Amino acid sequence: MKTDLAVNVRKYKKWIIIGSVAVVIIIVLRKLKFLTMITDIINDLPHNGEYQQRNLSSVDMIVIHHSASPSGKFNVYDFARWHISPTGYLKAPRIAYHFCIEPDGKIYQTNKLTALSWHTINGNASGIGIVLNGNFENEQPSNLQVKSLKNLIRYLNKKFGKKLAVYGHKEIPGNATACPGRNVKLDDFRNLA
Repeated sequence: MKTDLAVNVRKYKKWIIIGSVAVVIIIVLRKLKFLTMITDIINDLPHNGEYQQRNLSSVDMIVIHHSASPSGKFNVYDFARWHISPTGYLKAPRIAYHFCIEPDGKIYQTNKLTALSWHTINGNASGIGIVLNGNFENEQPSNLQVKSLKNLIRYLNKKFGKKLAVYGHKEIPGNATACPGRNVKLDDFRNLA
């Protein structure tokens, strides 16, 4: 009986090892696939300096924004130029957001997570700013934007090792705005693991 068990273990050992390696490869490929969905354009964007840096331990929330411009009419490079313009409203050193999600679902990282960017009054020190390209007072975010935002929130929760609170810009005290617009269903993004 013992001999039969040893023979069976040897017989299936190769398949157990192959199966285990296959599972690990699948997990790694899924993670890499998502990481390749995020395009780092931090150094490509126009800027007039650098933001003050923060310790990542202070990050406890994600703040969702919309660009308030017609979906796809402008792009992340336009937003960056507006934010840094010396004659503009912000006069920021860089684009105000950490990520931008375009209508086609592409995710661009626009600032380091350590950047204390100026995206939300009373939310900059502890928030990660994510902007969806579009005016969601008047239009709906694309299905690809919604899917990418959910994936990005899940990714950030895993990266930080905790569930980050999710707010719309308008929900942070001190911000008189409709951002991210009435058509962004914030509750769809709050309980993502």
